[in-house]
Amino acid sequence: MSTDLLFVIGLMTVVSLVWGMLALPRLRARLPKIYLITRSWWFMLTALCLCYIVAKLEYHEPYAHYHPYQWLLIAFFVLIGLRGCYELQRLWCLNGKAGLIRKLQARGLQPKNGIDEKQSAPISASIDASAHLNILDIVFSAAFILLIISLIALQQLTWQREQYGVLLFVLFASQFNDIAQYLCGRLLGRKWFKRGLAPTISPNKSIEGAIFGSFCAAILASFLGLLLTPFSWWVCLLAAYSLAVSGIAGDLLESAFKRQHGVKDTGTMLAGHGGVLDRVDSLLIGVPLFTLFYWIFG
Repeated sequence: MSTDLLFVIGLMTVVSLVWGMLALPRLRARLPKIYLITRSWWFMLTALCLCYIVAKLEYHEPYAHYHPYQWLLIAFFVLIGLRGCYELQRLWCLNGKAGLIRKLQARGLQPKNGIDEKQSAPISASIDASAHLNILDIVFSAAFILLIISLIALQQLTWQREQYGVLLFVLFASQFNDIAQYLCGRLLGRKWFKRGLAPTISPNKSIEGAIFGSFCAAILASFLGLLLTPFSWWVCLLAAYSLAVSGIAGDLLESAFKRQHGVKDTGTMLAGHGGVLDRVDSLLIGVPLFTLFYWIFG
């Protein structure tokens, strides 16, 4: 069995075990948010991994072989794109945004008094002020559409070059950064730097979490790259660190977009995460850049 398939199976096994442990009544009561995040992770990973495994199935002919089901991965990315576009459109529509805010408030994810504790303006004012598109809406929407195009292009490139693990490396290097930043921020946040990373955009993000989280994620992802890709160790490290840093930039871009619209999350589909846009923010900048360099120099 190939290394990439072993990684996929091992990852699903680990996430399943963690979800099973957190589902125990005592742990679920103590860590309800972590349980919801892990559950959403399991469903997302299951969908992605199943599409990946089926997409790798080969059909052999006397002088060639091809992958008749790789369209499944393309369809998976297209579905993410369609859902993300729906979330964008909902925020541009006054009635849609009001409905989203009510749904977030009902789940305790949005202040019910109409005032965001970390913003000076009422949420209703944010709704009225963003009734029309502005430059941030255009930039963020363009970045998201470019991300979906880049994911499809990267899948096609890796399948053509038979370097399938590169796609997994890029996706999970970015996700490792999310987890590492969260953990480092919780453990080390505000111990060396009193000021946050971007207090007006994302008050909860710390400089310590960004520095140490991106470093830890890059080291971990580099080992993953050596297993899944044909790259040398220094290329893996450079790519992993670049994905980590660009992941921070993408996260801040989405935070600014949400703050402008006065919402905590862009949706409620993924319990513990928010919407699709909340989940893919760390990919917004890094994946298109990696795809470009991989296309030119790979």
